[in-house]
Amino acid sequence: MSPNEFVATVVVLASAVLLISFWKQILFILLFGVVTVFCFGLYNVATAMGH
Repeated sequence: MSPNEFVATVVVLASAVLLISFWKQILFILLFGVVTVFCFGLYNVATAMGH
């Protein structure tokens, strides 16, 4: 196994461990981001229609 493949494997394993450990936090952050973007979009539509 070449050094590049080894590094890639380590990165993938570390990412998998982080995902498994923090999937609830990651999910919460994603949901929060989606809701924020959605509300921002609604606000922009409302102001555009208001004018």
